[in-house]
Amino acid sequence: MQVFDKNYANPRIYTANVGYEQEIASGWAGYLDLTISKGVHLTRFVNPNVCCSSADLVATQDVNLGSGPSYNGTPPFPNLGGITDTASSAKSLYRGATIGVRKSFNNRFQLDANYVWSEDLDDDSNERDPFSFHYYDFYNLAKEYSYSDRDEKHKFNLVTHAELPWKVSLDVRMQAHTAQPYSANPNATGTGPLCSNTEAAHRVQIGLGPGGTNVDCGRNFLRKDNGYFAFNFGAARPFHVGERFQVIPKVEVFNLFNNKNNINTISGSGTPLFDFDGFIRQGVGDPREAQLSVRFQF
Repeated sequence: MQVFDKNYANPRIYTANVGYEQEIASGWAGYLDLTISKGVHLTRFVNPNVCCSSADLVATQDVNLGSGPSYNGTPPFPNLGGITDTASSAKSLYRGATIGVRKSFNNRFQLDANYVWSEDLDDDSNERDPFSFHYYDFYNLAKEYSYSDRDEKHKFNLVTHAELPWKVSLDVRMQAHTAQPYSANPNATGTGPLCSNTEAAHRVQIGLGPGGTNVDCGRNFLRKDNGYFAFNFGAARPFHVGERFQVIPKVEVFNLFNNKNNINTISGSGTPLFDFDGFIRQGVGDPREAQLSVRFQF
């Protein structure tokens, strides 16, 4: 059954941005950019037809699967089964700092490079998915507040263009970001240090307290194996045909170092028919690729 919260409010995003740029040499400039973005009344989907408190929670569900929690006891409306309630109780907070350098095009060369540190927090990252529940406990939604599924702590971007001798133009682009977080069943068994986020704990370790008791390490305390690095370049050389025409062959190489660039290393029982969480692709990313093209210009 689908219902709509009578107190539903439209989402609101409040954003502030401050930037500073300073010339550091002829044609070169450094810049700093700070951004903070607060989201309130964000949409989330919950199933309120459960019984009856956090103490009744049956902690056997993996929150990555979207099946939501299960509880002991008879729900308030046993004849209705699961209810999908569209509510607006979620929130988010993004904080980011960008530091970079850019060179304007002169002496046949230009460049823009920047590093971004950011922190993306929320208590529900699935506002686009009306078919599943990704929270752990309906009666303790405040505990969901942690790293967003989209969080990427570190990013680096580099873009250059150069006019080389013999009329060859070269474009280079490099992009990199660290891995995104994911949740695991807080009641699962495992080994290793308490609430570790190391690769050795990936998938298998959740956190064991004193005496071997299970510990809820919170939402998104692990990191996927989906860090990204790609180095791409393209080179072109125009050939004049008469005064009005040009033939421009170009060679391009993508992911030069053939990094694996996993898309999504965490999945449930298979790729769903409908998927709105931004990770419809799974497995490894695009391998090293090269292409040759010819453009006729007049």
